[in-house]
Amino acid sequence: MKRAWVFGGVAALVLFVLLAVVTVILPESTNSLPGSLTNSRPNGSRALGQVLTSNGVATTQVTTLDEAAAAPAGATLVVYLDKELSDEAAARLGASAADLVILVARDDATSVRSMSNQLITGTTWWSGGSTPPVAGCGDADATAAGTITPSFTGLTSWYNTGLTTCFTDPDGVSLYADVTTAHHRVTAIAGDRWLRNDTITANGNAALGLRVLGRNAQLVWYLPGADVERQYGDIDTQPDLITLLPGWAKAVIGMLIVAAVAAALWRGRRFGALVREHLPVAVPASEAAGGLGRLYRQSTARGHAAAGLRAATLRRVAAQLGVPPSAGAQLVVERLAEATGRPPGDLALLCYGPPPATDADLLTLTAQLSDLERELTIHE
Repeated sequence: MKRAWVFGGVAALVLFVLLAVVTVILPESTNSLPGSLTNSRPNGSRALGQVLTSNGVATTQVTTLDEAAAAPAGATLVVYLDKELSDEAAARLGASAADLVILVARDDATSVRSMSNQLITGTTWWSGGSTPPVAGCGDADATAAGTITPSFTGLTSWYNTGLTTCFTDPDGVSLYADVTTAHHRVTAIAGDRWLRNDTITANGNAALGLRVLGRNAQLVWYLPGADVERQYGDIDTQPDLITLLPGWAKAVIGMLIVAAVAAALWRGRRFGALVREHLPVAVPASEAAGGLGRLYRQSTARGHAAAGLRAATLRRVAAQLGVPPSAGAQLVVERLAEATGRPPGDLALLCYGPPPATDADLLTLTAQLSDLERELTIHE
């Protein structure tokens, strides 16, 4: 039974390690990423994606820069900007042949400027309050929506040539900006509260999403990964060991961890019950007892020595009293008290008391146990 419990515990430990390794190795599922078209949680955009698909828009969600930059002309490339992009990544996305829609889901997103030919930039604050803002512009898509759910993120413009801004607060910060560059159309929308599953049906959010994202028959939805993130600060610009490793290194490290655990379970030291070892030669009992005594003395194991003396004495005494070896302490003490006339409390302390604290106490205990056996023999 004990072996079965040990085996079950080891199996559970191995399973836990394997699950931990798989969790580290496997990439994060897009089903849980904010803004993902496959995320059905409140912070996802699955509802919007399903409505677009039902309206004949072929939607494809990608997570790599190469896939996003390869979006063809005549398609709409959506960049869900929840992290700052490197200059190279922003330049590649800005040069895409597809029409570009930037969903600015972070504060002060400077990557918007690189992707919009330096015409639009993100800002950290939109001061229009919590009241849904009115489009207030000539853009057909924004006007059709009427109002949208605002976020604190906003958009500003350095140049107004050909740029249309909507949902603008008194400070000139907008939630919507649209401009046509030399090779494609760029639309930037600040915040992500208007396209989330939990707010898509509020105000004119759904109308704006369907009109802006459904302009073309093909939609490529890009969730930027860690490979395009921009690093800031002296500490972050220094690559750590993990970032220097190749992509397959995580899998190799995981397999090495599993192999190490398996080797430890296979060859590691096991703390089980003591097993009697068969000696290759016969050793006289006096020598074995003397050697054991010296080991006890060297390690000051008075408790073990006292336990051995008491056990041997009680085994011999029980045979003399006709008490079975499995008898409890109370029965043995009662029979000893009847046979010797000693108080049961003294006998219980002598036979089952605490271990001696000093070598002198151990010698005293040895003498008292010998006296008990001698006295029992005399009474017989």
